[in-house]
Amino acid sequence: MKKFLLILLVPIFALAYKVDIKTWGHKDTFYDFLKNNSLPVSIYYNLPSNLKRKVRRLPIGEKIFILKDNNILKQALIPLNSKEQLQIINNNGKYITKVVPIIYDTEIKSADITLNNYLSYDIYKTTGIRKLSSKLINIFSDKINFRHIPKNTKIKIIYEEKTRFGEVKDVKILYANIKNKQFNYQAFYNPYDGRYYDEKARSLRGMFLPAPLHYKRISSYFGRRFHPILHKWRMHDGIDYVNRIGTPIHSVADGKIIYKGWVRGYGRVVKIKHANGYITLYGHLHGWPRGLRIGQWVRQGQVIGYLGNSGLSTGPHLHFGVMHYGHWINPLRIRKSAKITLWGKRRKQFFSYIKKFENEYQLASK
Repeated sequence: MKKFLLILLVPIFALAYKVDIKTWGHKDTFYDFLKNNSLPVSIYYNLPSNLKRKVRRLPIGEKIFILKDNNILKQALIPLNSKEQLQIINNNGKYITKVVPIIYDTEIKSADITLNNYLSYDIYKTTGIRKLSSKLINIFSDKINFRHIPKNTKIKIIYEEKTRFGEVKDVKILYANIKNKQFNYQAFYNPYDGRYYDEKARSLRGMFLPAPLHYKRISSYFGRRFHPILHKWRMHDGIDYVNRIGTPIHSVADGKIIYKGWVRGYGRVVKIKHANGYITLYGHLHGWPRGLRIGQWVRQGQVIGYLGNSGLSTGPHLHFGVMHYGHWINPLRIRKSAKITLWGKRRKQFFSYIKKFENEYQLASK
């Protein structure tokens, strides 16, 4: 946003424009915004249908930028999501709307922390950012049991901080090092694939997420079981995760959507093909995000559906199945069975990047 404000700096002072920055509340509507700023309702009706849907679901808590001259709106910037905003411009009484990118102020920061109390408190006390501890735990979750991490553990974090109107909107860890007498782990963010690797180009996490959702419990495991609806013994080729209807379902790995639709007892289903012969199935869905389509590539952690109760189901849950080269396997065994190590050109590219990164931020080698 810094670039945008610099552009507006001269007209603001020259014409005595008034700048308002308001927070979008949970009761606010786009219609009320137009009405409160004496704007014609035709602005909404002239929007494309996809934009109409977005302005009906504007993110709560986001800051709205309004520029006025003698109480007449000259320009407004309304965030639609984390990347785009709707721009409204008053051109001599004619209103122009277009979608423009949100420009953030970005800054690279560094923090050195000694664990004296507990992780989230010590990181927040040093940085003032609550998100950093959960992001750090997520990076090292396959390596470190954070419930039993010893005191006096040394933690170094280099992170990118994104702000808008002085408010921290997001942070991305670029490098992290956690060391004590028991272990010494490093993590480098790889900008070429969005994953974290150690200094030997080995992924900090496996190919798969531990589970495709936040769940309350597992109601059925992989193996033979007495089917609760069909009342006979049969093979259960997946795991049933229980939670509320509408809980987001995430792709457990990078891959390509090969099916989206209805499959007999599974109800609404999404199937994703991954590397090394793996296919994952997500069944009994309530629905899926708008725009999700067959042939689309998705990233690990991307929302591909919502927990439901479709098909042959005794209650809201997700049926999660994993196939490897045509055979169903136990999903609980895939977490550590498929690791990622960079080779060839990708390995050389990564080493070149971290060498430059270490020199730039004066990181001492292990």
